[in-house]
Amino acid sequence: MREDLKQHVTNLLSNYLEDLRYWCGNYEVDGVNFVTSGTPFFETIEDAKEYHMMVKTVLKELRDD
Repeated sequence: MREDLKQHVTNLLSNYLEDLRYWCGNYEVDGVNFVTSGTPFFETIEDAKEYHMMVKTVLKELRDD
């Protein structure tokens, strides 16, 4: 991946990760599902938090590459 593209992807994922952190920390699952549209539908807040951790892991892998 080109370095400039990698930086853009890293920034996008970092911003998305912060949105997920905020939503999962301040809303119940229905609220998370309400404020998102491209994010998967979550049955429980635990599912949303697991998704948050998956995005965090992907971002870490990208940064460590």
